[in-house]
Amino acid sequence: MNENEQKLFSIWRDKAIKYQDITPLKFGMSQEAVTAAFGEPDTVSTMKAGGRPLILKYQDIEFHFDERTRRGLYLIYSDCETDLSITAEHIQ
Repeated sequence: MNENEQKLFSIWRDKAIKYQDITPLKFGMSQEAVTAAFGEPDTVSTMKAGGRPLILKYQDIEFHFDERTRRGLYLIYSDCETDLSITAEHIQ
C-alpha cells in the first residue's frame, strides 16, 4: 500500500473496529474489489485456491475469501490488540 492507501485503510480500520461497519466492503465481494478499495495487500496467505491466495492481509487485519465456492469475502479478522472478527451470517 502506498502512503495514501495506508491512511485510508487506517480510517476504515478504526470505523470497522468501533462500529463493525465494513463499508465500502460487502461480504461476497471479490479480491479484486478489495484491492480496488485498499490497494495491494501487505501480505497474502500461502494457502491458495485456483492459484489465488485465500487471505489478504492489510496492517493487522485479514480478509478471508472462499473462492472455491465463488462466495468471495466471508470473514474479516484480527487477533491483535483489537480481537476483531466480523462474519457474514448468510451470503446469498
